[in-house]
Amino acid sequence: MSDNTKTALIISLNFHPGHVSHMVASYKQFEEIGYKSIYYVNPEFRNYLPHESDIVDSNIEIPKCDVAIFLFPSIHNLRLIKKLKKLGAKILYIFHEPLAPLKQYRQSGFSYKYLAKLWIIDHVSALTVKWSDVILLPSKKAVDFYHANSLYKNKSVHYLPLMYDDEAQNMLSVPKKFISYIGTVAADHSFNEFLAFVETALVNDWYKDKMFLIATKSEFDIPLALKGSPRLIVQKGRPLTDSEINEAYAASAVVWNAYIRTTQSGVLAKSYMFGTPAIVLRHNLNEFMQPGKTVAVVDDNTDIYQIKSAIDTILNSQQYFTSNCRDLFLNTFYYKEYNSAVMSIIDK
Repeated sequence: MSDNTKTALIISLNFHPGHVSHMVASYKQFEEIGYKSIYYVNPEFRNYLPHESDIVDSNIEIPKCDVAIFLFPSIHNLRLIKKLKKLGAKILYIFHEPLAPLKQYRQSGFSYKYLAKLWIIDHVSALTVKWSDVILLPSKKAVDFYHANSLYKNKSVHYLPLMYDDEAQNMLSVPKKFISYIGTVAADHSFNEFLAFVETALVNDWYKDKMFLIATKSEFDIPLALKGSPRLIVQKGRPLTDSEINEAYAASAVVWNAYIRTTQSGVLAKSYMFGTPAIVLRHNLNEFMQPGKTVAVVDDNTDIYQIKSAIDTILNSQQYFTSNCRDLFLNTFYYKEYNSAVMSIIDK
C-alpha cells in the first residue's frame, strides 16, 4: 500500500449486531474508492465482523485517518469527534433518525419517560450534527424531519439511502417457509399486532404450508395461546449473528413491516436483499416501497383480515414480488451504486 493512501475509519461505538451490514458496506465502499478502511468499533463487534478486516478496538488509541464515518448515535461520539477534528479528519455522520414531532412517538405508544429520554438524545444528536462536516440522511422523511428541527444547524446535508453489501447471493434458493417478525421489539413496531395475527392464523389453521418466525434480540413473554405451538419458531433474548439474521430473511416469504411509525427501515432493506416482500401500513408509504410489487399495503394493522388479504396477495405471486424486491435492493440499497456519490461528497 502506498504511503499516500488515505485512511477511512468506520466507527460504531455502541454494540448492536444489526449494525454489522451497514458497517461492512461502508468498509468495502471506502476500499473501492481508494481508501484504506479500518473499523474503529466497540470490542464486542470483533466476533461479528469479517475476520480478514482491519479492526481496532475503540478503547485504544485512535488510528490516524483522513475521513471518519460515524454510522450510529452514541454519547461517546462527541468526545471522539473532537479528537478527530484536532487531527484533521473529515467527519461524516449518517443520521438515521432525526427526531420527529414528539406527539408522533406518544401516539405510537411510547411512555412520557421514554419521550424525556428522546429529548435528551436529540440534544446530543444536535451537537453531533453541529460538529460533523457532512450529514448523510437515509430517507426523504429523515430529510423533512431534519429541516423541520431548529436544533439541527449543519447545512452540509446530503440524501443517501442506507447502504448494504449484497449478502444474499448464495441464499436466494432457500425455501421461503416463514411469515416473520425480524428485529427489535419496540412500541412503534406494532409487535402486539403481529402476535394477535399469528394467534388468529394458528387458531384457524391458515397457511398450512408455512410457519411463523420471531427473530429478535429483545426479550418478551410469549403469549400463553402461542406457547408450544409447533408452527411458531422464536429466537429471542440474545443478539443474533449476521448469519442468523440473514438465514431468517432468506427463509421468509413475508416480513412484518406494518409499523405504526417509521422513518426508514433496515428491516425493509434487508428483506429486499433476500427477495422478501413486506407488509406495510399505508400512512408509512415512502420512496422505498412499491405497492403491489415489493410490498402489500394495509390501512389498519389491527385488522386481522386486512393483514390476511395482504399476505395472500404476496403468497399468490411470490416469485413476482421476490424478483421486484431484489431489483429494488440492487438499484437502491447496494453500496456500489453510491461509490461515485460518496466520493463527490467527500471531495466537496
